[in-house]
Parts: sequence; C-alpha cells; structure tokens
Amino acid sequence: MRVSVEGVASLCGRRPWWIVAGWIVVLVAAGGLTSSLLESALDGDQGPTKVLEYERAQTLIHERFGELDGTGQNTDEETGPATSSEFVLILANGIKPGDPVFDQRVSEFGDALEAAQLEDGVEVLVGQWRDYEGQISEDGTTLLTSINILQESDGYISTLLHVTEEFTDGQFQFYMIGNASIEHALGDLAESDLLTGETIGIAVAIIILALVFGAVVAAFIPIILAIVAIFTAVGLTAMVGQLMDLNEFVPNIISMMGLAVGIDYSLFILSRYKEERERGLDKHAAIEAAGGTAGRAVVFSGLTVVLAMLGMLIIPERTFQAFGIGAILVVFVAVIVGVTLLPAIIGILGDKVYSVKAPLPLTAGLFIVGVAVLTLTVGFGTEVIIVSGGVMAVLTLLTLIRRFTNNKFSLGLGGDKVVDPEAQSGMWNTITINVMRRPYISMIMAVAVLLALGYFYFDLEKGTSGISVLPDELPAKQGFQKLDEKFGFGSDAPALVAIDGDVGSDAVASALTKLEQLITEDTGLQTPEVRIEPSVNLASFTSKIPGDPQNQASLNTIRRLRTELIPEAFAGVPDSSYEALVGGSTAEVVDSIKITDEYLPIVFASVLSLSFMLLLLAFRSITISIASILMNLLSVGAAYGLVVLIFQKGFLIEVFGFKQVDQIEFWLPLFMFSILFGLSMDYHVFMLSRIKERFDETGLASESVAFGLRKTASIITGAALIMVAVFGGFALGDIAFFQSMGFGLGAAVLLDATIVRSLLVPSVMRILGRHAWYLPKWLEWIPNISIEGRSPIVSVTKPVVETALSGASE
Repeated sequence: MRVSVEGVASLCGRRPWWIVAGWIVVLVAAGGLTSSLLESALDGDQGPTKVLEYERAQTLIHERFGELDGTGQNTDEETGPATSSEFVLILANGIKPGDPVFDQRVSEFGDALEAAQLEDGVEVLVGQWRDYEGQISEDGTTLLTSINILQESDGYISTLLHVTEEFTDGQFQFYMIGNASIEHALGDLAESDLLTGETIGIAVAIIILALVFGAVVAAFIPIILAIVAIFTAVGLTAMVGQLMDLNEFVPNIISMMGLAVGIDYSLFILSRYKEERERGLDKHAAIEAAGGTAGRAVVFSGLTVVLAMLGMLIIPERTFQAFGIGAILVVFVAVIVGVTLLPAIIGILGDKVYSVKAPLPLTAGLFIVGVAVLTLTVGFGTEVIIVSGGVMAVLTLLTLIRRFTNNKFSLGLGGDKVVDPEAQSGMWNTITINVMRRPYISMIMAVAVLLALGYFYFDLEKGTSGISVLPDELPAKQGFQKLDEKFGFGSDAPALVAIDGDVGSDAVASALTKLEQLITEDTGLQTPEVRIEPSVNLASFTSKIPGDPQNQASLNTIRRLRTELIPEAFAGVPDSSYEALVGGSTAEVVDSIKITDEYLPIVFASVLSLSFMLLLLAFRSITISIASILMNLLSVGAAYGLVVLIFQKGFLIEVFGFKQVDQIEFWLPLFMFSILFGLSMDYHVFMLSRIKERFDETGLASESVAFGLRKTASIITGAALIMVAVFGGFALGDIAFFQSMGFGLGAAVLLDATIVRSLLVPSVMRILGRHAWYLPKWLEWIPNISIEGRSPIVSVTKPVVETALSGASE
C-alpha cells in the first residue's frame, strides 16, 4: 500500500479522536522530557568543534608550564574540580579602600557570600573570602578582587549575584563581572526576549488569521498547532541535548521558527480546505483534496527548510549546530502536525471552524485590551506598544479599504464573501497583469532595488556580541564600564601568545624582547606578563585587552598581533625554528570567524545544490529551478544589506529603537541564508504549485501565472505578515543579536512576499512563457513526484487575462 499525504490526511480526518489522543500522549511525554532533561540539555559548551589556533596555544601553555609547576599531568582528584574566575568590583561615594567603614563593608560582603551559598546548600565559592587578594585603582577609589567559583555550580551564580544587589545601595556599589555572571544575565534576557517575541508574534498572528478567515476558531487553530509543534520540539531537544552540545538560546530559535512555520503551514492547508468546500466537495473529500495539494506543498516546503538547515551542521562550530538542530526539529514537527493533527481537528469540527465570526471592531477591541493587559502585567516598553498599534492600524486600514471598495481592492484580509474562483479582479490580479504587460521594465526595477540593498553587505564586519551590547541598566554592563574606566580593561580575557621553540637561543630571545616592546607600544594591548622557560622550549605573553575583548577593535588587535607584530618581531628568524600561536577568548572569536568564512562556500554550494534538485523533482523544470534559486539569492542578499545598513551603519536605528553595533554576529549571515532559503521556498512552492496546476489544466502560461498569484495572494500575504510579526516580536527584545536576526528575517520575508512576488515572479514568468516549464530530453528520466497533487477539474474557457496582455502569444 502506497503511503501518500492525501491518504494520511484522509485517515486522520476519518479517525480524528485517535489522532488527537495520540498527540496528547506525545505532549505528555514531551512535558516529562522537558521538566527532567531540558536544563542539562542546554548547558553544552560553545565554540568550534575542531582544534583551532587559540586552543592549541592554551593547551601548549598548560602542558609545558604545567610540567614545571607540577600541575600539567595531575588528575582531577589531585588538582580539584574545574573553576572559573569572577571579578568583584567595589567602590563607594566619598569613601576609599583602607577607610574603616569601607573595609568593614567589604568584610560583611564576604561573610554574606559565604553564608548565602550555605543557605542554598550548594557549594559555589572556592575557598574563603579572606583568602582573596585585592587591587586598588590608580585613583584610589575602587577595590578590585577576584573569586573562584566551581564550574559545576556556576549555574547557581545567582546566589552570589543576589548578595551584590543587596549590598549595593546609595553609597556602596558592588559588581560581579565574569563569564558565569554574564551568561546568567544573557539567560535572563533570553527568557525575557522569548516572552516578548512569543507574545507579540501570537497576538498579531491571531489578528491576521482572524482577518484572513473572518472567524475566531479558524484563527486560533494555527496558533494551537504551532504551540503543539514548539512544545514537542522542546521535548525532543531535551533528548538530543544529551548527545550533543546545545545552549540556552535554542528554545528561542525553536519558538521563533515554530510560530513562523507552524502557523504558516496550518494556514496553507486550512485555507485550501475552505476553498475545496466552496467548490462543492464534502468534508472528508475536501480534507483529502487539501492534503493532496496544500499538504504536499507543506511537506515539500518543510523538507526544503530541513535540508537548508542541514548546511549549518556542516560547520564545525557549536553555535551553528545548536541553532540548526533547534530549527530542524521544530520544522519537522510542524510538518507532521500540519498533515496529521490539523486534518483531525477539521474532521472533528468540520465547518464549525468558521462558525464564530470575527468582525473588525471586536477583533481590534480585543487586540487593544490584550496589549493593555500585557503592558501592565509584563511591562512592555514603548517600542512594543507603538509597533503593536502600528500593525493593528495598518490591518484595520487595509480591511476598511477592502470593504468600502466592495471587495474590488482585494487583499484577502477578512470578509466572508465567496468570490468566483475565475474572477479577474482584485489588487494582486491587477498588479500581475500590469507587470506582465511590461515584464522587462518590471524585472529591471525589482532587481535594481534588491541589488541596491544587497550592496551594503560588502561593508559587513563580523564578530560577536560582547559585554558592551548588553542593556545599560544591567549590573554586569555597569560593572564592565566601571572596570574599564578604573583599571583599563573590561574583563578577565587577556590575549595569550605562546612561542614554541628554542627560546634560549640568541635569535629567538632577541625576537621575544622585540615582541614584548611591540605589544607594550600597541594601543590595543596592555604591558604583557612575560614568562620564558628554555627548559621546556616555551615562552608566553599575557596581555590584557582594553575595553570589550569581543568588539571589533579587539578582534582587529588579535589579527594585527598575528599578521604584523609577531612577523615583525621574528623577522630574520627561520620559520622552522619556532611556532607562534595566539590564544584567548578574543582569538577564539577570530578563529571562529575564520572557520565560518572557510565553510561559507561549502554551505552555499550544498544548500543551493539540494534546493535545485528538490525543485527539479517537484516541478520537472530546469528553468523554474534556476530562476527560483536566483530570485531567492536576490532577496537574501537584500536582507543582508538591510541588516548591515540598519545595525552596523545606524541608518534609522533610532526610529526602530534598536541597538547599534560595530559588528554583526559572525554566525548570522550563514544562519539567515539557511533559514531564509528554506522559508522563501514556502512561498515559491505554494505559489508555483498553483501556477503549475493551472498550467497543466489549460496550457496557458500567462493566465496560469495570474491565476496562481491571484489564488495564493491572500494566503501568502497573511503568511508573510505573520512571519514578519513573529520575527519582529523577537527583534523587539533586548539582546542585540536577536534584534538583528529578527529584523533580518522579517525584512527578507517582507521583501520576498512583496517585491519578489509582485514584480519579479510575474515578470520573469512572463518573459519565459511556456519555456518556464522546460525540461531537457536528457532529464526526462527524472521521476514525476508532482507536489500539485490532484484537484477537482473545472471547465476552462479563454480567460480574460490573456486578452488583457495585449494579445501576446504564448
């Protein structure tokens, strides 16, 4: 027995309660996995999965100097558990270190730290407070010390941070700065951004869905299915995280992608069911027809997204792999939910999904009340309120225009009137006809706009978010600024240089002296601590980096150290007599950027090749496959340029309320490429499948384009607005890289659904004509998997649109 999407949909529609019961069991299992395993699943390491230069430098120093210090070969039982360091910065108004009041307060703070961990029953602090030495700033106003905490307990750093908050008052200021405290701050921000993104995305999605379907129940069904997909995917993540390294941002990725694709996939299938019912099919036949058409397109689109995201797993960097796994899991689950649970719900409710109408005044009123309640309870900022109001105003305006023009200006948003499927009216139909009348001009205009935006990509500076991009009100950010102001560096993240060779020889010794001088004179580095050990053939330089060790200036300092300072110092020394390695956290970022750039063409080639083959199988057209890929590349490139223009160059940054950065996350371009190339295929597949379906029925190329665009206009418009709302909701968070990611994804979807769909697709399809579906004879062996499925046959006469195109021949 052959398994097909329409067969699965039909079975689920006829046995709905069994399917619903099965999904309830899945959700219960996902909840158990989440509660028991998720926390441990998200505490994985970050950084590259292969040994890079920065790690080689640190390993070399540890092993060689460890031999001399008696720690290199010791086991964990001999040296104790792993620890990490946290700076503690203390200053007061009008009181300096050494003053009895100051010293007494510091002593009380130390006692409170030790007492706090005892109350929680978890050992966090290594040793006792009195054992740690302090350093006073040059102006004598600030005390700097450091504490060691157990890495296995750094998740309880909040215990110590609460003490610093309690001791910070109008006179004294206590700050804790280190990896554990910064990761704790980022974790809290991630949770907050997740709440903001989900709330905005779901609220706006409900409004759009209510206007698209004109019914309350139909509006909530895609939301419920998206939540099911997210919850299930999080449960799967809890299991996968036991086998590979994932981080605390994976749930954000799952939520963002789950809302976007989960709602869209349900929207595609539910709208097709409605269309088939309007064509006269009974409930079960309409469910099967929707599964065989929109359901197939959803399966194919989901497969395309998954294959595109597989490109991220190629890169030997844990951030890419973690984000890729999260996106793949939720897209996979969303497809399964769409083709099983949605037909089951339709099978239970039938046409009752459209029984509760959603008039515009009620929809707008509920939206305003919801925003007001959430603002008072969650504490949304002005940006969120303004954006929410703006979205509601635009949707209201579009709906009113549609109603006052008696549905002639059709956007597919709202209303219950069933329009003749062959009607040659509506905004998108008008745009399509006018574009196809002047295809070359339209194509040139669209390509020019996309290329102009994409031009800014060449000014891209890659890096990663450091402490400096955290919100100013966070204690970790304030402590970083005070530390940099008082001591000339912002964190305990020095640059390390390891010189492996005969460091006792005259030539190498002279080069080491020269290198020390060059490092001291360099404005991006402080005077280094130098250790030379001829007995183990190793010398090391440890130099603190002023400011944020992860900003672009610091990254350029590491590059300069590698490409200028070290070669200049060792000029004349044979390369075979030494090896210079640069390490440290800043070098780790530089190495991660380098390896990402190395794998960029591999990922691009893999994703493009897989997408080409899938499109070729789906539509049996080499022309459509190439054209679709080129159009997607244009929209992705334009999105890249917008991200650089807004976030890096600061264009209209105040209007959007974003945080300007001097660099874009090094993983973002590849991440956006993989996601956008998959998501943009959703629209192309959904739209092209309708065009191909019509072309197979009529053989009329231009009319098929107009028909396909007209029939998918309302759904793609709604789907695009939902994705923009979801991505835009995450862009309104406080974490800089989520802002740029959310904005970039939302901008790309908007470009793809407007410029690409309204100008580029119809103009290119008009120019290609019947050749759009060309398949060379030597490729006739390709199987015809036909994602268009089967749809009830309708009689077709010579359409009006053919004559509207000035009688142009096919």
